[in-house]
Formats: sequence, structure tokens, C-alpha cells
Amino acid sequence: MSVAVNSVPPRVARWALGWITLVAFLDTFAIVPLLAPYAEDTLGASRHQAGLIIALYSLANLVGNFGSGVLIDRYGRRMPMVLSLLIASVLIALYSLARSPETMMVLRVLHGLSGAVFVPAMFAMVADYGGQRRAQAMGTAGALIGLVALLAPVLSGILAKYYGMSVVFWGVAGLMALAGLVGFTLQERYAHPRYEAPIHPMEVLRLPTPMAMFLLTLGMTFAMGVLTFSLPTRLSEAGFDPAYRGRMFGMFALVAVLTMSLVRGRHALGGGGNRSLVGIGLLIVGVLGLDWFPIPSGTWFSVLMYGLGFGLTFPAVHLVAYEGAPLHLRGTALAVLHAFYSLGYTLGPASAGVVDAFAGTVGAGLALLLLVLAFHLLRCGREQVVD
Repeated sequence: MSVAVNSVPPRVARWALGWITLVAFLDTFAIVPLLAPYAEDTLGASRHQAGLIIALYSLANLVGNFGSGVLIDRYGRRMPMVLSLLIASVLIALYSLARSPETMMVLRVLHGLSGAVFVPAMFAMVADYGGQRRAQAMGTAGALIGLVALLAPVLSGILAKYYGMSVVFWGVAGLMALAGLVGFTLQERYAHPRYEAPIHPMEVLRLPTPMAMFLLTLGMTFAMGVLTFSLPTRLSEAGFDPAYRGRMFGMFALVAVLTMSLVRGRHALGGGGNRSLVGIGLLIVGVLGLDWFPIPSGTWFSVLMYGLGFGLTFPAVHLVAYEGAPLHLRGTALAVLHAFYSLGYTLGPASAGVVDAFAGTVGAGLALLLLVLAFHLLRCGREQVVD
């Protein structure tokens, strides 16, 4: 059994983890919206190469997540998190020195592998420090990430416009390096004993409660991927300009942040498992609305459902996956959850592009199927209690 160890004062730890949470997603929300145009205009990438540069991060992240959990559970959360943040900061700084699409592709792969470590390690540390209030801690972490999603694209766009992309790369790199250094001030909340038996990531796939959360995460991110493809396409065809589309995505982020901030109690809406099921249900309504609701009034309603659904589901799946796994597999459970997260964001836009006019219906159908499977697995795992 793991035991608590000496740590920095709780208030300092919360501020440190809050800072790390804010910065950990900057590379996604501050850089990715600007990366494809940068690759085409500055590196001479073709449209296909620019898309590949974006996608390679998620693909590398997907693969890396199946191994990163072993590091987190075997060696603790702090050092893997700190080292991967520092490595990511160096790689992002090197973005500004890349002179060809191929070089940027290599950097994106390495960056994706580093992100496969620090994101689940950060969530594991948030949950460890949260203790009996980890539901609130997960909700706060989700709200901070939503805040980054809301503000980072705007701020990075302004910086890139007036000072160039190199300033964005170096700025994000510096903040991530600082986050890594802040991580050194933290100590492990629990001592992680050395397990003689090897840790296999696939073990968590046999646990009903974490597996239910993996399926719900896949449904959530697949629905989000459909949104990122279908919403701009539908509105553009209806004659609405990019600024109008941006306001819709802004409302989604704002609603998600408010939901994660306000619905954080352990027993709110029946607990984390039920909360995630309700969230996926709302996402199903939202994704169906992309096909069947009138534009633009119905689209605003769809985006509202998306914000509520994502706000309920995102913290809940992390909480339940963590608590539903044995102590020596909790980091692994969060890492595998993020593999499903990356898989959904990869498959969602690609599938929406193939089926196009019926993307919302197909996305809702898949999410409903995953919801039913997850409900069954949660019922199977009701008697499993992990302290």
C-alpha cells in the first residue's frame, strides 16, 4: 500500500499544479491553430505535408501513451513529468529553427512522445494531491485547460501577427521549461513501491470501470472531432464568415469551462460515472444537431450541448479511470485513457470528411454505441472499490 510522504504545503502544491496544468496544454492550443499556415508559408510545405505535420503529434502521442503509464507507475509522477516538460520545451524551441517540412515532422513526432508522458503524469499528480477532494481537483484542472483553450489561440494569434511565429515558439517553450522547473518543487504525494512483477499497459483494458471510461473518452473525442470538421464546413456553406464561426467555438469553450468549474462535487449528478454518461448523452444531442437542427439557431443550441457535455465528461472520465484502477496501475490507466483521447481526435475529423453530409448522424450513432457498452461495463464494475 502506498503511503503519504512529506510534501510542500498544500496551498503551494495546488498553485504549482495549477500552473503546470495551464502550461501543459499551451503547445496544443497556442501553436496548433497556427502551425499549418506556418508550415505552408515559411517551410514551403504542401497542403498534404501541413496536415501530416499536425497529425503526427497525435499519432506519436497515441503510441507513446501505451508505454508512458508504465514510467509513471514505476518511477512516480514527478520526474517523468518534469523531464518530459523540459524535453518538450527544447523541441518547441527547435520549431523556430526548422527549415524544411521533414524536419518539422521529426520534431512533431518527438514532441508527441514527450506529451504522452507529461499529460497523464500531471493528471495523476493532480489526483494524488487531491485526496478526498480529487473530484474537485479534477474539475479545477479541466476548467484551467478550458481557459487555455479559450484564450491561448487568441493571444498566440496576436503575437504571431505582430512579432512572428518564432516569438510564439520561444514563448511557449520558455513557459513549459518554467513549468518543468516548478515541478521540481513538488514531491510525490505517495511513495510508489517497487513492484517485482512487470507492469503491462494492457492490464487496465481488462478492468471494467477504467475500460468504460476509455470508451466514453473515445466517444467524447470522436464527437469533438466531428465538431471541428463539420461546424466550420456547415457554417461556411451557409455563408457565415470565420469570425462568426470563432464566436461559436468561443461559446463552446466558455460553457465547458463554467460547467467544469461549477459541477465538481464527488456526488454531483450521481457521481463521476453517471456524470460522464450524462455528458455523453448531451454530446449525442449536440452532434445530431449538426445534421438536423436549423442553421444558425439550431447550431448555437448544438454548440451549447457540446459545451455542457464536454464539461461534464472530461473531468469525470479522468476521475473514474484513476479511482477504478489499482494503486500500481493508476498512472497507466490515465495514460491509456489519453491514448483513446488521441484516437478519437484522429478518427473524428477523418470520418467526418468521408461521410460529410451525415457526419453528425454517424458520430451520434458511434457515441451511442460506446455509451451503451460503457453503461454495461460500469454495472459490471460496481462492486470493485479502490481506496
